[in-house]
Amino acid sequence: MGKGGVGKSSTINSLIGEQVVRVTAFQSEGLRPVMVSRSWAGFTLNVIDTPGLVEAGYVNHQALELIKGFLLNKTIDVLLYVDRLDVYRVDNLDKQIIRAITNSFGKEIWRKSLLVLTHAQLCPPDGLNYDVFSSKRSEGVLKAIRMGARIRKMDLEVCILFQVYLCGRHVGLPE
Repeated sequence: MGKGGVGKSSTINSLIGEQVVRVTAFQSEGLRPVMVSRSWAGFTLNVIDTPGLVEAGYVNHQALELIKGFLLNKTIDVLLYVDRLDVYRVDNLDKQIIRAITNSFGKEIWRKSLLVLTHAQLCPPDGLNYDVFSSKRSEGVLKAIRMGARIRKMDLEVCILFQVYLCGRHVGLPE
């Protein structure tokens, strides 16, 4: 889950290792959740691509309700909360999105979440060391999640994702 244009669908394509979800630079994303399943060595991976959670600058509660309905009677093992690494600050809309996810799914959803920061192949702002920048960006989003979920102490893993598909190949799960 996350805002539109942050790389949710591209992340799924990278995880699966092929283009299973359409990604276009100039069109809006899908309006409904889509589940993609792949099996390897007796293990089935179900990944759900969700619509963006922002419409016209506000939290799209209709999208959240669609996602919630789609997930009814499905087990959620992990939530990938996707945002861009190259965004420099957490704004009020980000905080509203986190609160809306918390209100829809309960604060426990964050205990099984992974923060995925995409577009990591882009350079940090002038004068900033990459490690310092990625650390500060990660901590800013994590702090917003902790506050929005009303969880004082929570260890949440962070994944910095380089979109290698841009190079013409995917790095995904083995066949």
